[in-house]
Amino acid sequence: MGEGEEWQVTLRTTADRYSALEAHLLQEHPWDNPELTAISIVEAPEDYKAWLDKSVDER
Repeated sequence: MGEGEEWQVTLRTTADRYSALEAHLLQEHPWDNPELTAISIVEAPEDYKAWLDKSVDER
């Protein structure tokens, strides 16, 4: 076990972009084995899904 401050962060992306996000986080994180988990959005309002798609495409 290591020592240090731990934070819980929620990031949202699409399934198509998850692997790129994961690769970036693993590369930049100082720990050897940070906890990265994904929770699939099974259902959501159409307006929210459209916002999410637009938001990740703009970056």
